[in-house]
Amino acid sequence: MKPLQCACLVDVQDQKLLLVKVRQNQHWYLPGGKIEQGESPDQALGRELAEELGIAIQDARYLYTVVAPAYGQAGDVELICYRAKWQGQPRAMGEISEVAWLPVQNLSQFAPAVQVLCRDFIGCIPA
Repeated sequence: MKPLQCACLVDVQDQKLLLVKVRQNQHWYLPGGKIEQGESPDQALGRELAEELGIAIQDARYLYTVVAPAYGQAGDVELICYRAKWQGQPRAMGEISEVAWLPVQNLSQFAPAVQVLCRDFIGCIPA
């Protein structure tokens, strides 16, 4: 089965990661979402962040791709991660129930793919 592809924003400030909670899910995710047919990953990122957080991005730069088990469903998820400048005040909109800056050490609260990202790419979590 092909992994579900998502475009995500990685924003770490003062060892805290910008994360979102979706509806009643227990774990935190990176802001962003599914890439729709005909969309590039950076287009999907801009659309998702506008719809779900009310922020506008500019200068999105590809960082890396994380493949890990999808949380709450069968198969894997492929997170195509970007760093970007953004404008606006992030607020929960659409399917997002909460927005927060959480310490990167709070791994147990994060979805599996975000845990992989913290361990393998952010570099501030011991393996």
